[in-house]
Amino acid sequence: MSVRARIGLALALSAALSVGLSTHVDAEPEVRRDRTYMVELALTLEGARRLMLWVETHPNDPDFARFAYPLAERYVEMAGHMTPSKKLTTAHPHLLLVVENVERALDAAAQGDLAVFRHRMRTVREELSILDNVLKQLKLKLPELAR
Repeated sequence: MSVRARIGLALALSAALSVGLSTHVDAEPEVRRDRTYMVELALTLEGARRLMLWVETHPNDPDFARFAYPLAERYVEMAGHMTPSKKLTTAHPHLLLVVENVERALDAAAQGDLAVFRHRMRTVREELSILDNVLKQLKLKLPELAR
């Protein structure tokens, strides 16, 4: 192989490696963003599910629903500030629908309107199912939280 050919080969390999490395470096923030979003998603859903479960098992306790309602409002606010990566943009609207419907369900329970409460809870379950399916399609699983 001539000197010119070796230099050309070395330059080509160098360029290929630098492109590969820059792609890896560029992907790193996205991976970190995915991981951060998934943890935030898991924490938000866990809190919303706990509020939902408690109020569902104590439907005739409007005082608890009144206490839990501001917590649900905060979940709505926090979910609105979360920023999904490009990969997770299809999941985020379902999170918003979950927390908004939990908040509306708790408001209905606090007002003693159990029919609206039950309707909102059905919507929450449907959105949770859709969200689970979206995550499965993306080949992602929510991180497990310590109990």
